[in-house]
Amino acid sequence: MAGSMVKRHVEAYIRRRTPISVPPLTVSRRRLYILPTASGLLFAVLLIVMVLGATNYGNNLAFALTFWLGAAALVSMHRTHRNLAGASVKQVSATPVFAGQTVQFKLVLSSRARSTRYAVQVSASGSRAMPLPVNITPDGATPVDLTVAAVRRGYQRCPMVRLDTVYPMGLFRAWAQLVPDVSVLIYPHPAGIQAWPTEHTTPGGRSSLSLSGGDEFLAHRLYHSGDSPRRIDWKASARSMSLMVTQHADTADPTHWFDFDALTGLDTEARLSQLALWVVNAANAGHEYGLSLRSQSIGPASGAQHRDTCLKALALH
Repeated sequence: MAGSMVKRHVEAYIRRRTPISVPPLTVSRRRLYILPTASGLLFAVLLIVMVLGATNYGNNLAFALTFWLGAAALVSMHRTHRNLAGASVKQVSATPVFAGQTVQFKLVLSSRARSTRYAVQVSASGSRAMPLPVNITPDGATPVDLTVAAVRRGYQRCPMVRLDTVYPMGLFRAWAQLVPDVSVLIYPHPAGIQAWPTEHTTPGGRSSLSLSGGDEFLAHRLYHSGDSPRRIDWKASARSMSLMVTQHADTADPTHWFDFDALTGLDTEARLSQLALWVVNAANAGHEYGLSLRSQSIGPASGAQHRDTCLKALALH
């Protein structure tokens, strides 16, 4: 109980002294901590017993062995500290995910030292995953993935990154904590009914396009990412200097309008989850769709960029 309280106080003290900075972040000697491990404490007890035994029997060989082991422990402490000093987190990046999933922060570790940094463990604050040791090569780039839970929508900051090592003998543990000023956007969790909304009217009063049946040619429209190449009208594209797609009654993509205020009887988070589900389904189906929020309106379009724009608006609403 007392040990856990001391550990929490030490971690809180280190966290207060750790600044939030934009990568690259380098482990400085001022913020590099080192303590003996359990094996190191047991080794120290063994040295004390050996000194007492050598003194009691007046054995010079026992003294020589004890002092030689003590010198090896001191060299090990220096090497453990040196193995981590100067290592840096060069880059941190992440891809947006949905709430309830896991987000991967991709770290790139580097070092300007001439020798390789061996067995450096990288972990995230609050993560229960077992860190795997990596070797940081000189003037190289070592990739490491940190997986954390995406708890809620909005921007989620990269957690505190902990670097620690017990190399070379495991008698001492050196560690440092870095806080990258990097955030990733978390989209609302898509949930709700799968059926499309029955209302197809834009805020301006225009009825959205929802056609089916027949082979009659309707019109041309600009090519969107995800359209079939067979629908491109090359003659019309040559005249307009832009890729044009033909729309027929049986191939015209339906246009949907997703309105936040139309979802009555639901709280804010449930509305955003329902809208996110419709946006994902419409994007996967290649349909054109628009999004109406209380403070923002995004016109009908399609493609990956439009999908990300709508999901970002839902995440920050």
